[in-house]
Amino acid sequence: MSAKVRLKKLEQLLLDGPWRNESALSVETLLDVLVCLYTECSHSALRRDKYVAEFLEWAPDALGNLVLSVLTSVMLDKHASKQDC
Repeated sequence: MSAKVRLKKLEQLLLDGPWRNESALSVETLLDVLVCLYTECSHSALRRDKYVAEFLEWAPDALGNLVLSVLTSVMLDKHASKQDC
């Protein structure tokens, strides 16, 4: 399976969410996993590994942007649903 096909499948799983596909994870769950991984890696001897160190440099900005994006999306959804009423 090509990278494009895998990416498209992953995007569809995220868009469908756990309410349409029992094997899918919610965005919140994936964010929790990333935060947990970051916390575990930052408090262990793994920090000396080159790839873990790169992840620890990348994660704060990336996770911050992801959380901001998710919160913005949730707020927009709530605002739209209030206007529908």
